[in-house]
Amino acid sequence: MQLSAAGVRWPLGAIAVTLTVVEFSQLMLGRSLDHLTFLGIHVGAATAVTFFICGWRERRKADQPVPFPDLLLCLVALVSAGYFALQGPRATERIAGVDAVFTLDIAFGIVLILVLLEACRRIAGIVLTVIAALFVGYILLGPYLPGSLAHRGLSLMRFIDLQVLSTQGIFGTPISASAHMVFYFVLVGAFLERSGAGKLFVDLAYCLTGRAWGGAGKASVISSSLFGTVSGSAVANVLMTGVVTIPLMKRSGFKPAQAAAIEATASTGGQLAPPIMGAAAFILADIVGISYASVVVAAIVPALLYYLSLFMVVDCYSRRHALGPDPLLPVAESLAGLRERWHLIPPLFLMIYLLMSHYSLMLTGGITVLAIIAVSWIRTATRMEFKAIVDAIIAGTRTTAEVAVPSAVAGIIVGTLVETGMALNLQRWLLDVAGNSLMISLFGAMLLTIIFGMGMPTAAAYLVSAILVAPALQELGVPALAAHLFVFYFAILSMVTPPVALAAYAAAGISRANLWTTGWKAFVIAVPGFLIPYAFVFDQGILLQGDALHIARVLVTATIGVLGLSAATGGYAFGPLAWPLRVALFCFSPLLIDPRQFTDMVGLAGIVATVSYQIWRYKLSGRPKPAAAPPQL
Repeated sequence: MQLSAAGVRWPLGAIAVTLTVVEFSQLMLGRSLDHLTFLGIHVGAATAVTFFICGWRERRKADQPVPFPDLLLCLVALVSAGYFALQGPRATERIAGVDAVFTLDIAFGIVLILVLLEACRRIAGIVLTVIAALFVGYILLGPYLPGSLAHRGLSLMRFIDLQVLSTQGIFGTPISASAHMVFYFVLVGAFLERSGAGKLFVDLAYCLTGRAWGGAGKASVISSSLFGTVSGSAVANVLMTGVVTIPLMKRSGFKPAQAAAIEATASTGGQLAPPIMGAAAFILADIVGISYASVVVAAIVPALLYYLSLFMVVDCYSRRHALGPDPLLPVAESLAGLRERWHLIPPLFLMIYLLMSHYSLMLTGGITVLAIIAVSWIRTATRMEFKAIVDAIIAGTRTTAEVAVPSAVAGIIVGTLVETGMALNLQRWLLDVAGNSLMISLFGAMLLTIIFGMGMPTAAAYLVSAILVAPALQELGVPALAAHLFVFYFAILSMVTPPVALAAYAAAGISRANLWTTGWKAFVIAVPGFLIPYAFVFDQGILLQGDALHIARVLVTATIGVLGLSAATGGYAFGPLAWPLRVALFCFSPLLIDPRQFTDMVGLAGIVATVSYQIWRYKLSGRPKPAAAPPQL
């Protein structure tokens, strides 16, 4: 027994529409549901959708049917999560650890945890699933473990109480952020994509850079940064824009691995780029206790520096390898597409205005979606009729599942870390190893966060690091926002850090390049971006905090440092750079991230001396620059 591909649309659409109605229930009904009821529906819908879109071994294609076992798992997910949704009023009044836990609570709790773990394995991979299973075993077997690993442990009843009847486990901060924040902006992204805004961003990028050196590579950087506003996922960004940009880069002369690496690094930065920065940014705002608008403001300059570094790396690489303007890039076609879809841009500015005006995320998302539908009717090519609206709702729910399921499983891990005291122990270990040295602590925090991020969704990787790593940085005097943004950045950059660089591997699949080579090239391209988090930890002026004069000085020195690193990475500054000069720029440029004026002066002097010598070599000595190579057809 199985459900045909055509038949899947009806139950999937029903779940998606129901979830959307529940998410906007406060606007529609004028009142909010009980907290556990609201989150239970969110978890149940996301888990059920996972079994529709993901098979036992891989994601289903649009024309594949859904077999009976997966339909059964979908039903089990809805029933088990629905049971706890019905316990909302009771959970609001009960006291965790004191009030009784019923037999049905234990039965449905075990079922929900097992179904969630299987859904997580399918949609997020085996790594997070195994880690969560190990933590479940750790919390239940604590008294029987040897040495320092031992702890008092929890009974099965107390474990279920913690995980499904309180806000410290599955229904904790991660899934709360997914339900109260992420959903609305994922829905906005889905409506933008279905209306044609994704194609608009690609067209805009080619219009801006199509006739520049390395124009196809620069278009990839710009389009991926803009499309990140829609997707909020590095891998999704690669898959949506890479199918267009990577073939054009290869045709323009970029080697397959280099083209894939550029797309992967640019797509990864989409989660860093305001106004929609991916699920982890919403969770960050919730944990730090500030508005999402404050996170957006703080992230503006780091995101600009990141994309400036990528843009200049591509420019320098293109000039070094003589990848001149490609007359065959579809600039005229893109310009026509831009004229056809320009009207889709105003809803984005409306959303930014509402965010900056501190309207609720629910209201902001709802108004933006309505605005997208309204402006889409201006032209026939973008018009969103009933079918397109339902498709956007289904697409938004599918993307929500990719965030909500890992977030619910991450809640199991977070609850265990806090309840067993492991989080505090690991923080003390990190401080002891670092010896109260901020630089060593930052380096250790970077390594741990990247390791946590290997093979895990960004939101889950950030959550684990936010519990284990960020508090240790705060103990050394790093402000909360800077500490959490630090681990947030490296949770994202793990997507282009070997040995498990998911965004790079996705791009390599499109480019048909070697996975390992693509991963390392993406890592090298992202090197300037790796120093930006250190910069805003040492000086919060980059986060636009402080007086105007101080912010201006920090921005100037950071920009010069990023440009120096980009030239060293791309191997070009007024001519091809010899390796000794590239090494010199790699050494001097990072000095500009230190807030002390002495290091700024040394770094600036070193960069000026290196570049001056390079100019002398290629200007005064009369050596010709390389000519532009014709594009490869």
